[in-house]
Amino acid sequence: MDMTARRQIVGGPTLDDVSLGVESPELRALRLAEEELFSPAAPSPGNPWPPELSLVPPLDGAPRVRASGVPPSEPIPPPRGDGVSNAAWLAKLDLPDLPVRWDDRVVRYLVYFRDDPRGRNTFAILIRHSGRFRDSIRRALRQKSLPEDLVWVAMVESGFDAAARSVSGAAGLWQFMPETARIYGLTSDRWLDQRYDVELEAAAAIDLLGDLRRRFGSWELALAAYNMGHAGLASIIRRYNTNDFWSLARTEGALPWETTLYVPKILAVSVIAHNLAAFGFGELVLDPPVETDQVEVAPGTALWLVAQAAGCDAKEVETLNPELRAGRTPPAGNGEAHYPVKVPRGKGTAAEQALRRLRRDATPFDRYVVRFGETLEEIALARKTSTQKLVDINSIVPGEPIRGGTVLLVPPAPATTQAASSRLDGGSKPTVVVNSDEFVYPDRRRVFYRVLAGDTLKEIAAATHVLVDELCRWNDIDPSARLQEGMWLQAFVAAGADLSHILVLGESDVRMLPIGSDEFFTALEQTQGFKRVSVTAKAGETIESIGRRFDVQARVMERINRRNRTDALKAGETVIVYLHGRAGGSSTTAVTASNGPVPNGPLPAPPAPELLP
Repeated sequence: MDMTARRQIVGGPTLDDVSLGVESPELRALRLAEEELFSPAAPSPGNPWPPELSLVPPLDGAPRVRASGVPPSEPIPPPRGDGVSNAAWLAKLDLPDLPVRWDDRVVRYLVYFRDDPRGRNTFAILIRHSGRFRDSIRRALRQKSLPEDLVWVAMVESGFDAAARSVSGAAGLWQFMPETARIYGLTSDRWLDQRYDVELEAAAAIDLLGDLRRRFGSWELALAAYNMGHAGLASIIRRYNTNDFWSLARTEGALPWETTLYVPKILAVSVIAHNLAAFGFGELVLDPPVETDQVEVAPGTALWLVAQAAGCDAKEVETLNPELRAGRTPPAGNGEAHYPVKVPRGKGTAAEQALRRLRRDATPFDRYVVRFGETLEEIALARKTSTQKLVDINSIVPGEPIRGGTVLLVPPAPATTQAASSRLDGGSKPTVVVNSDEFVYPDRRRVFYRVLAGDTLKEIAAATHVLVDELCRWNDIDPSARLQEGMWLQAFVAAGADLSHILVLGESDVRMLPIGSDEFFTALEQTQGFKRVSVTAKAGETIESIGRRFDVQARVMERINRRNRTDALKAGETVIVYLHGRAGGSSTTAVTASNGPVPNGPLPAPPAPELLP
């Protein structure tokens, strides 16, 4: 399959492109194991609960729950190991600071991680990776007075992989969706995606978990809402008239299947983390924590330059700063200062000193906001540089759309900059075909916008301060169809409208050709190399027979005259014929049906033999 050709057809990412994601081998193995352990088609897992063991482990000073309130489920074969059939071992476990219920799913996870070789291997790798960020996340949770065992949400979400990305668009250690990230103050653009910043995303996730706990009142529901969304969970609680997670998890059609496993999985991981020796992980050595220094770096500084100053490999600095998507610190905006870049522990002071020296020799760049309708080629021409140079400076990946509002780094502006209008078509006026209808607005001015790949009517209307319906009417546009690159749209904008952020031309900057006018057909003849003539038909003739006389194919005659090739014509009807190779002169010439094409005349005399080469 040719994916490049598919992207050209779509004009951007394909459906397959947008569905691609990243899943660690450990989380994939766990997901596949869950399909075996908890088949959605199977009855709810569980055996009769041993009467000598409380379903909900008692907390100090808390009442003991003796009944679950959950309808009994049909018994199925117990999991491997002693599992639920001999659950006395559960009473010996230390409990986390999250409320634990010995639900069948929780116990199955515990047994799987304890007894199944696949589960043991998966958990060992995940718990080993936790050493990178566990302590720093726990400190952040303590500062917010939240249970420290919420750290294991990050294990279930990403396997403690700060660069994780899901098929749904979630990213980072805590798998924030873009909209949620924005709500909790995380920036996401082509330069910076703070969902990949471990500290910032952890702070946002902790705030989100605290907000969900405050809304729903229990940690089980808070965790469920983190997985499926708070609005969906609130709707389900109202629909089934219960706020007990375990009841909802066993009720047909209530919670998503993934959510019914998500909460038990986090609780099981929390229990094991407090009982590593009991589960056979006591000798496991965790990865060392990621320790860094922070260096205040000027806007637009390349990470390889920071690495050079720190005396380390560029890849190491990029790994420590995955939120910097273009390999540079973000361009400075209004009021924006230096950006803190992480370097290996112990190299911060030396890096700051070396950066001061290196910056003096570095090429300065300006922050440039792309106007709507502007291309890289036009920006490069205005800045007297090459398009490839802009691509390299800004780490623009193949196929990445550069739309209006995108912030780029560009070389400083030259002393004189070519006007935008002359850059659109090599300095000559572009030809624009317009609707044959005339629109007159005394308080508006007409401007023209050239469509770029990916543009939408909504975006163009917003940029020109007009309505989508108006654009459609002025340009004969079907709002349900996509605009194609290279089209020109006319817009009648208010006299005082601010168009500084969009690249448009005025009426005096273009050559307008109303569809169907003499000027339109004359231009068509000149560019397409034919002569447009009108033929007066005799009774009974067809456009096919007339086309045959002028050596024009019947299908072309049908397209020109918009009628069937075999329809009998009436005497005096006018038929249009395009005579190829006869461009020039008046756009329409009357020809009777009895006349044929104008002869070319005699051939010129041959050249004198003595003049031949």
